[in-house]
Amino acid sequence: MDKWLMRFALAITAVILAMMSAKVNIRGSDSVVAHTSLQSEDREARAGRFCGDWDGRPCNAHVEIRSLSARDGVIEEEVARWLAHWGTGERISVRRGLKRMGRYEDYIDAELAARNLPRSLRYLPLIEADYYQLAVSPAGAAGLWQLMPATARWLGLEVNSLVDQRLDVYASTQAALDYLVALHDRFQCWFLALAAYNAGPTRIERAIRRHGGARPRNDALFGHIRDRLPKETRDFIPKFLASVRLAGDLSVVRRAEPKKEPPERFDVVRVEGAASADVLAQAAGIAEDEIRTLNPHLRIGLVPAGRTIRLRIPFGAGETFLARFAGIPPGERSTLREHTVAAGETLARIAGLYGVPLDALSTVNRDVEPRRMRIGTVLAIPRSPGAVTGGSRIATDPGAPGW
Repeated sequence: MDKWLMRFALAITAVILAMMSAKVNIRGSDSVVAHTSLQSEDREARAGRFCGDWDGRPCNAHVEIRSLSARDGVIEEEVARWLAHWGTGERISVRRGLKRMGRYEDYIDAELAARNLPRSLRYLPLIEADYYQLAVSPAGAAGLWQLMPATARWLGLEVNSLVDQRLDVYASTQAALDYLVALHDRFQCWFLALAAYNAGPTRIERAIRRHGGARPRNDALFGHIRDRLPKETRDFIPKFLASVRLAGDLSVVRRAEPKKEPPERFDVVRVEGAASADVLAQAAGIAEDEIRTLNPHLRIGLVPAGRTIRLRIPFGAGETFLARFAGIPPGERSTLREHTVAAGETLARIAGLYGVPLDALSTVNRDVEPRRMRIGTVLAIPRSPGAVTGGSRIATDPGAPGW
């Protein structure tokens, strides 16, 4: 196993162990900034393990990512093309992304600083997902950092039909930045590291070998191998550089600076499953949509049975939630039940098995395509025929039979 992969494996193991041993308590000031500062020691230690070389030499990951315009006119032309595209008509999705960015930038900036990474990487989610935490690409990449399922699982994130941590901005940011540090360690420069983030490190290594295994590995090498890369990857670097330039000065596309959304603030509480979003919302005295917005990684609004998770609820609602939720009997904490699809089962057959309308079952499991439903898929089953109204999971009588 080569050096970068060994460092990466050790660091991921440390992160997972730290998460398993962390105390989960309600914190009255658990906003993004507070949440970040409480974990700063762990992050600094993790950053040291990533950025420190075995012989004690620090990496240069903090070096800002800049254009090679003086040496690579092609890249600079592509940067100008992206700026022109974003400035045409109403096609300035970047402006919409900059507005959303306000919710998470304090957290992301702190995570970048903890790893000694370039601050401009805060704009990577801008070109990946318009800073939309629920973004899913046609290829299946998801979340702010557009991680593929296999990559996300390799990085230690949970991805299944109930929980998808790629949609959890806080968990996915840590995983994505750790991955970027590992890629920078491997390729020794940011252009190649970002290209590997987009196309995969194996494809970049292959392109370098076809170029003769060039050394040193630096930004200029990207210019030499870019014609051997997929178009999306060739565009990725200039698109990123253009986003950094645009974010710094929207006047280059004749647009005013958007008013950013306020930072996301929340309390964190420990919840034992099974528990559904509607019951959690009732316990907190808030709307179900607020639970879902803060916890998008709970794909169907269900804390899985037999699990204890950290749930985010609106800032200031923590004490109320803990008091009310403790008074709800475990058997009444979910208006949904889990069902694992077996061989030969169809959505219609499962609906009949539990005595719920097929359209209700389909509404609750929006991401499941009936004709492509696989063995092992976990479905959520509403408690009663009245459990789904307008896409909301609301029990007509949480204590009623019907399972």
